[in-house]
Amino acid sequence: MRQVRLGVIGCGDIANSYHLPALVRIPEAKLVWACDLIEERARGAMERFGFEKATLDYHDILKDDTIDAVCIFTKVEMHAILAMEFSAAHKSIFMQKPFSRSIEEGRRVIRTVEENHGRLVPSFMHSYMDGPLEAKRIIESGLIGQLQHIRVRNTTHNPLYTVAGYGGCMMDIGCHGINLIQTLTGDPIEQVYVSRLFYEGEAAPSAYGENASLSGSENAAILMYRLKSGLTVEHEIFWFQITHTQRHEVEVYGTKGVIYLRNVDNLPVMECGFNTTGTPGEKAKWFRPEIEHHFFGEKQHRTFVLDVLNDTRESLTPRDGFMPLQVLEAARRSAESGRPEKVLQV
Repeated sequence: MRQVRLGVIGCGDIANSYHLPALVRIPEAKLVWACDLIEERARGAMERFGFEKATLDYHDILKDDTIDAVCIFTKVEMHAILAMEFSAAHKSIFMQKPFSRSIEEGRRVIRTVEENHGRLVPSFMHSYMDGPLEAKRIIESGLIGQLQHIRVRNTTHNPLYTVAGYGGCMMDIGCHGINLIQTLTGDPIEQVYVSRLFYEGEAAPSAYGENASLSGSENAAILMYRLKSGLTVEHEIFWFQITHTQRHEVEVYGTKGVIYLRNVDNLPVMECGFNTTGTPGEKAKWFRPEIEHHFFGEKQHRTFVLDVLNDTRESLTPRDGFMPLQVLEAARRSAESGRPEKVLQV
């Protein structure tokens, strides 16, 4: 069997809890290098997941001509640097979001990837999950009619003191919701209004513009989007949620029905209510669609591995990774101006 030979950079929590358990289930993937700045992490990943080698220096992977692809699971500070170096070395790249800290840095990443005819796949897990994909199918079927409004909620239970180290809740987990909106609707976000940002302690200074770092320290945010079609979206983002609400909740309102989607213990729970005429007085019919369940993360990682193996393009693209940065830049401007701000097409 042909296999994609992989190097993994960053063997921390997200790698161990999500990426590596999925990758190890894919026969076409061969885990070769485990790399982390902390030796215990690199060797721990090697022993737990069956890597051939462990290293503290990512250049060992960069110089290995047998490596087909690299998975980058570090913090955001290294994302753009690693993406450009490995793209120049003609390695396919799968990486945590966001892939840069600013619009200009993101543009340089995309330019490098395209100049080298490379592959860079941003890890927006929600767009590959069974629940959102079933919701997308129902929306496209017309069952709930024309879309009117969407509510998305992203949460984690991370400690509050860690949020600044990840660039703020909008950059770290809000990007997932932004990409999910695109997946569900295929409708680009054109306008952003930040209703409120919440900080633990002193608020960070605002940052916006093409060259400014988009990192912040907000631990919660409430945003409103207007999409190109005129559809409105409410997006709630919480870095620390005391009751540990799971990953995401989605409500989709249409002229003939609604979809309620939750993620509980990494499994989707969906309810759908609709009436056939769209008459407000008609009693809605409710049902729970059957959703095919895959191992958590397997679909996303398998798609990437098979893309590399077969030279196909089924995974998300660098442009998909860039779009949330554009929305985030508009959100930073809105937080400063107190007004809705247009998403710049840069």
